[in-house]
Amino acid sequence: MRRVVLALVLLGTLTARAEAQEVAPTAAAPVDDPLSIYVLTFGPGDHPFFMFGHDALLVRDRAAGTDRVFNFGTFSFDSPRLIFDFLKGRLTYWLSVSSLSVTLASYEHENRSIVAQQLALAPEAKRALVARLEENARPENRAYKYDYFLDNCSTRVRDAVDRATDGALRASASEPARLTLRQQALRMTSRSAWFSLALDVVLAGAADRPIDRWAEMYIPEELEAGLRAVAVGGRPLVASEQTIFRASRPEPPHEPPSRFVSLLLVGLALGVLFVALGWAAPLSRAARAGFGLVVAAWGLVTGFIGSFLVYVWGFTDHVVAHRNENIFLCAPWAFALAVLGLGVTFGSRRATLAALRVSVSALLFALLGWGLKALPAFRHQDNAALIALLVPAWIGLSAGLLHARHSG
Repeated sequence: MRRVVLALVLLGTLTARAEAQEVAPTAAAPVDDPLSIYVLTFGPGDHPFFMFGHDALLVRDRAAGTDRVFNFGTFSFDSPRLIFDFLKGRLTYWLSVSSLSVTLASYEHENRSIVAQQLALAPEAKRALVARLEENARPENRAYKYDYFLDNCSTRVRDAVDRATDGALRASASEPARLTLRQQALRMTSRSAWFSLALDVVLAGAADRPIDRWAEMYIPEELEAGLRAVAVGGRPLVASEQTIFRASRPEPPHEPPSRFVSLLLVGLALGVLFVALGWAAPLSRAARAGFGLVVAAWGLVTGFIGSFLVYVWGFTDHVVAHRNENIFLCAPWAFALAVLGLGVTFGSRRATLAALRVSVSALLFALLGWGLKALPAFRHQDNAALIALLVPAWIGLSAGLLHARHSG
């Protein structure tokens, strides 16, 4: 009941503010036109799926007494294929229609900001937009293959508004973007260090190529800003704008955090740790056992990452992760260390020598990837921070195994 009351209050607030802040009526937007179109921008949430924010279109028909929210970001958390489809890059989303009161209450409950921008569209443009949305929302038309960077809730709203303005939004967004796809993703996920790092590893050079403001609008916050820059018929596209709910969480930073120095220090610390354990291995069974377990864990993690990047490139539709140069830094065959590390634990010289060969080959592979950055074909991907993390670690592991071969 409390949520219903809150939603009604918010609904009344939206109505009152829209009426108070609407621009002066013109011939293209008569004051008695009962149809109003709003772009709703919802701020980031806590779940990794929600950290980028969300967009929807609100259609208010005062003649019919309806407020319908057209939401392109609907999917099923309960689907048994959710994880499989996510990994394959084949998530199915669909366009749903819900009431404004339910929508506002849901996002307020999740502590996500809500901004409404009323669009100054001509009556015929509004009707055409609503007709397309209604046709798109039909069961046979509503589903689409979701892509977090190229085809999502924000780009679908962007495209709908652009068509309603006869391309005015696209024309206004031709200048170079403020950030790349990667930089936008890293700034939006900066509250979760591990998730942000995972994204940095998985994204390939396609996420670092220069883009324009149009492509940058895959982020709802950027679409919100882009709408303010559009003029249609000599007047601003955004007739009025209001914040319906302001979240208590901090807003995402304007720029992605710089992590080169911190990851370099972590890489150096790992390298020193590997060297110290390797040198202590011949002197103590406990040190040898600890070193072997560390070798096994390192091989398991880096081998899995490298194998996963190969899988994503060769067998999924995640195009922004194809041809990922981080494969050089995490050699897929490092998986062998997960087994050989156990041999190191038990003092097997044969296993230790084999682990040394695997580690040195992985190090040489990482150095090759680093060296290839001198070639134009390998300059696109921004992975300097990951090179700073992983190359020192591989050097330290190889040096530690070189000395540990005398144990047993």
